[in-house]
Amino acid sequence: MQQLLKILIAGTVLLGSCTSKLDIKPISDPSVANFYRNQQDFEQAVNAAYNGLSTYPTRHLFLSEIRSDNMYVPGEGGTYDWNPVNNFTVNSSNTLMSSAWSDCYNTIMRCNSVLDNISADKVPDETMRNQFTGEAKFIRALMYFDLVRFFGGVPKIDHLVSATAAQSINRASVQEIYDLIIADLESAAQLLPASYSGGSKGRATLYAAKGILARVYLTRSGPVLLDKGPVLNSNEYAKARDLLSEIINSGKYAFINNYAQIFSYDNENNSESVFEVQFKSGGTGTGTVIPAEMLPGSYMRANKIPVASGNDFKYVSNDFISSYPAGDVRLTFNVIQGFTDENGNFVNQNYFKKFLDPKRYGVDLRDWGINQPVLRYTDVLLMYAETLLHTGGSQATVDDIVNQVRSRAGLAGITGVNADTLLEERRREFAAEGLRWHDLVRTGKVVTVMNAWMAKEDEKKVMKPMKNEFILYPVPQTEINIKPGLYDQNAGY
Repeated sequence: MQQLLKILIAGTVLLGSCTSKLDIKPISDPSVANFYRNQQDFEQAVNAAYNGLSTYPTRHLFLSEIRSDNMYVPGEGGTYDWNPVNNFTVNSSNTLMSSAWSDCYNTIMRCNSVLDNISADKVPDETMRNQFTGEAKFIRALMYFDLVRFFGGVPKIDHLVSATAAQSINRASVQEIYDLIIADLESAAQLLPASYSGGSKGRATLYAAKGILARVYLTRSGPVLLDKGPVLNSNEYAKARDLLSEIINSGKYAFINNYAQIFSYDNENNSESVFEVQFKSGGTGTGTVIPAEMLPGSYMRANKIPVASGNDFKYVSNDFISSYPAGDVRLTFNVIQGFTDENGNFVNQNYFKKFLDPKRYGVDLRDWGINQPVLRYTDVLLMYAETLLHTGGSQATVDDIVNQVRSRAGLAGITGVNADTLLEERRREFAAEGLRWHDLVRTGKVVTVMNAWMAKEDEKKVMKPMKNEFILYPVPQTEINIKPGLYDQNAGY
């Protein structure tokens, strides 16, 4: 993956420009038509699609972690775009909505550019042609999966179109978007290799495609709380189970017994990693901001990180802290529970520090070289346990999987694991990884859990009660304004 990272910037320059509409470059643009000549050009274009994933971590921090009961960010020291997300008062003009929409479609455009132009005469090597096609389909599916979970039905654009043509494309249904996601992931699973070596390690594999597809099936399978929402009561747990079983039985992945080692800067793309977004520090524009997005400047300065400011008001919720049993090593690794600042004053606030290593500070706050997990092997195991609960599988196997995770955390084993037990274990295990909100939505627990949490946590009394309509976010006003009447707004906004 190191070679991939070296040319991400070049790929972005070549393919990153776009229209002001849906971030789709017109197919008639000669810079697209003339760019593709050989295998190297397609490799560069696929790398540009990977570069589009650089916003994935912050998107899920803002729209999943902060939206969930893991964090309490009501607004202090001014109002930030993420405060209304936390408070369920967000509107269509919030810049986080437009950023999520445009970032996903910009990356989709890059994937469509590859898929529209790749051919045997330009990439004669069938293995590489299949890999490039599979990678583009995998990344496109990942982006549409984000869009359908955050916004519901969205415009289905699976090839390059002109800006004029884009203005006639209405929102597709949730089912139509899922059809594209599933088709892309099934195709990617057929085209991608099982693993990579050397500088290509970290690229999408057939098991990454199968794992995300299993997550798609789990999401679709839950109870419907919102018409036009991402959950369809499709009862596809058996499909998810079979895909997850293939990953487990592949022998390509292994459970790491030390929780902290999973997230070590020196242990990236390890046996626990099925797919992660790649980052590299060094002032090349390929680092991540995630550690700094989660922590205040005062904490970083106390740890000899030379920054003027940080994000002082993204607090971990008290309820999340109390969800950890005594002795759970994940709590102390994931969260800093108060700290002494550089002036010797104690700051009594909780923050996520999961991805921080003070010794690995790059050239600035946006230049951390830690990868972001998208799918871990532990998630494969816990999702598999979940499918067993829904398909009449072995209770002993479910208990064994959960106890393996608990043992790593320093906890005693339990028996009779049920869906609620599993959901709470996932909350503790995947803290700050962007899964909690999606887990609550797909299991149908989101309204009950969030309202009970607000009653305990919302001491400032600024949060609106959670209701089904808030499962989705509003369509960005910037998109509504492109052509009045083209897009309808989501219910509740």
